[in-house]
Amino acid sequence: MNATFRQAARTALVLVSVAAMTAALAATALASHVVVRTSVPSTGVVGDIVPLAIDIHTPDGAALSGTTVVYYLHMAFAGVEGEAEIGRAVTDDAGIATLLYEPRSAGVHDVRIEYLAPGAEKAEEVVATFEVAGGAQLYQSAGGPDIPGINPGLLMAVLGGVWLILLSVSFRLVSIARAGDAALLPEGDGPR
Repeated sequence: MNATFRQAARTALVLVSVAAMTAALAATALASHVVVRTSVPSTGVVGDIVPLAIDIHTPDGAALSGTTVVYYLHMAFAGVEGEAEIGRAVTDDAGIATLLYEPRSAGVHDVRIEYLAPGAEKAEEVVATFEVAGGAQLYQSAGGPDIPGINPGLLMAVLGGVWLILLSVSFRLVSIARAGDAALLPEGDGPR
């Protein structure tokens, strides 16, 4: 697949998932045994904390406390793509679990929230979508070597000293080689 096709496919997937969500991005999923509602802000900023909340109740309104909720996000790093777990939370007495997430990249984030309802054999899931603005990198490393206790000036002085010693040794080896050649010449045949 070429990059244009992949981008078009991702855009289509995002549009379909956004269309499936309500305008406030609060989705309600009704299974035969639980009612699930997610609540996320519609937008966020790279580096800011975004609360990702899920509310799990029985159809008659009883809160499902103690349910472990796992949050996943599709990610790509160093040419490898896949889903990564970004956190876990447990529903409280009100049936609400919240993960405080710090987005590290701009764009549309589709967070898959997985939970195992009581009496269910298979984990169920719901997707919450929000857009993240900003483009600044969160982490920036300083240029040059980072050696604790050694500043760049000291490091350059040490390297300069080593190179001076190597240069001095090479000059001495050349002078020894020249002196040896002169000693091997017969008397009267001086250096030319």
